[in-house]
Amino acid sequence: MTKARPSWSFGLRTAAELWRVVAAVFVVSELVFVPAQIVLQAAAGEALGHLPDDGLPVGEIALILVEQVGPVWPALLTAALSGWCALWLWTVLWHAGVVRWLVFSGRRDVRLAEILSRGLLHWWRWARLALTSVAAIGLGHAGVWVGYRIVTDRAATSELLIGVWLVTLAGLALLVVLLAWLAGLRGAWLLGEPGRRSAVLAWVDGLAGTLRQPVSSVLTLVLWAVPAVAAAALPLIAGWRLEALRGPLAGAALGGLAGLIQAFCWVGLFASFAPVRGVGRDGPSAQGPGREP
Repeated sequence: MTKARPSWSFGLRTAAELWRVVAAVFVVSELVFVPAQIVLQAAAGEALGHLPDDGLPVGEIALILVEQVGPVWPALLTAALSGWCALWLWTVLWHAGVVRWLVFSGRRDVRLAEILSRGLLHWWRWARLALTSVAAIGLGHAGVWVGYRIVTDRAATSELLIGVWLVTLAGLALLVVLLAWLAGLRGAWLLGEPGRRSAVLAWVDGLAGTLRQPVSSVLTLVLWAVPAVAAAALPLIAGWRLEALRGPLAGAALGGLAGLIQAFCWVGLFASFAPVRGVGRDGPSAQGPGREP
């Protein structure tokens, strides 16, 4: 199971089959940030509603937002952080549920309640895996920061060399995040193997698998990231024009469609890293579903 390559096609089929999970991911992802949106709308909505019909330059709109949001930034920051924490808790839940359902369920019917209940029962194991990824990112960035301090403290180093080092360190910081995230995706499936208990070892094995298959891992990520990013940019590019022509409901519908596409890509990306040869509707092996511990 551990050596299977990521499969974009398997992720596509699985995300389509798990459309209930996709819908739940979309709804929860929208709801967790509603408090932050309410605070932002209360602070800046009235000011933005009185803008001239021909609009203002982007810089002036940004200044208006900063001026209006300044007095309520603690409430906005609290609401945003709460939303991200809730989104993290929810992501761990459905990750655990999808893995347990795909590995140990022999049925073809998909029941959202069953997936979420399986995830809830084993939530803490997958939470430890996610925390391992966070810790790895923190340690990696700490190492990058030490490198940054060493470079900038060398007064004799030329400005050109410092610039090269800074670009290199920024690239290393991004690489740390990418490797930790991919290791977490692989590790989530490895943690579902019968008899495996250690989340840290599952993450380490996931990192080893990513390093063994860097091209296929990054390519799978890119194949899902492109439509997700395009969907995120669509409301920014065409939303205001559609809203002006068809009204606010059309703009809201476009934003909802973009969010639904992103949720589908999110579920598809996660499912793409499932060990396809060992996971399926027939369980962990060709003989049938595995026994759930």
